Amino acid sequence: MSIKSVQNKRAIIIDDHKLFTSGLAGILDDIGLKVIATFSNAIDALNYLKNQDTDIIFSDINMPKMDGISFCNKVREKNIETPIIMLSMYEDSNIIKESFDNGANGYLSKNTEREEIIKALTNCLNGKEFVNKNLLKEDKISSVNKDKYQTKYSLSTREREVLEHILNDEKNSVIADLLNISKRTVETHRKNIMVKLDVKTPVALAQLAIKYKLTTTLKG
Repeated sequence: MSIKSVQNKRAIIIDDHKLFTSGLAGILDDIGLKVIATFSNAIDALNYLKNQDTDIIFSDINMPKMDGISFCNKVREKNIETPIIMLSMYEDSNIIKESFDNGANGYLSKNTEREEIIKALTNCLNGKEFVNKNLLKEDKISSVNKDKYQTKYSLSTREREVLEHILNDEKNSVIADLLNISKRTVETHRKNIMVKLDVKTPVALAQLAIKYKLTTTLKG
């Protein structure tokens, strides 16, 4: 798919930073893509998509009201198949994986060059996935500097399911039966969760889980 083939395609942008939105819109306009709407939060974008179609969606991750990964999940729950390209400052491999697990088609760093945006666009519109090559390397961000979004998305979907049962004080054998996995697998998940979150005790784990809403049932 060439640049010519994306001309007159329609896009929406979801990002609460107006300067970035304006810059991205300028790049898309320059290659002939029509930006038909922009949103500062994902909830407004979801409401828009109830009645309007678009060919491609660009979404930030760190946004008010609803983060971009949750937005991806909601879009797919509504059986909307429009390709979604995540644009974020986060370059952590766990966040990238979580994005794709929840329905993203592409992932770009906000520091990416124009040519990479075009590559992502043409690939995703052609039914392929795309990630910046430099983001496929080892994590660049030290765990010491992780903020709440990186902490939240350092766990896989399965690990968060296990965590939810751990917080309900359920035994490994019970968790294994509920999730239809082996007891040893549960033990491995439990160990990985503690390592990833850098906690030593169940109390510390519970406090961190509540603080960062690490499971769907936690309100924080």
